[in-house]
Amino acid sequence: MSDGELDLTRARDLRGRASHPWIRRVLLAIIAIPVALGAVGALGQETVVRSASGPRAQLALNAPEVLRGGLLWRARITIRARGTIKFPRLVLGRGYVNGMQVNTIEPGPTGEASRAPDLVLSYDKLNGGDVLVVYIQLQVNPTTSGAQDASVELDDETRPLARIAHTITVLS
Repeated sequence: MSDGELDLTRARDLRGRASHPWIRRVLLAIIAIPVALGAVGALGQETVVRSASGPRAQLALNAPEVLRGGLLWRARITIRARGTIKFPRLVLGRGYVNGMQVNTIEPGPTGEASRAPDLVLSYDKLNGGDVLVVYIQLQVNPTTSGAQDASVELDDETRPLARIAHTITVLS
């Protein structure tokens, strides 16, 4: 066979290339595995709802348990006041700011502070029957991995009213 001629037995009949289609199929299957896992929710961002209550308030958290680096996500915190809460404070575990980018908190708190490694958000007085829903939009830093403390506590100034223990696992 000279240069430029087509070898029909190799091109048409695949002689000498019988294993090539299987190699391509295996590589395609390897690429499809993460896509399939993501489609069934095995790779994070499926949210769970946790709640806690005390005599003066009920607290609920809707947030994911598993995240991936770089992922945008949100947490929704709902406070239902059963009695007057003069100085409502949401105390967020260090996992909300350690290894995360906080994009927005709505409604914005009237004040922000810290207690050791935790973030404290202050809101206006809540009367019995009032409901406050706080949305926090975040993004996972790509280098973050492992368990993050995403607990939420509701205080009346410094007196705890309800607490939800929550951990977020960031996949590497």
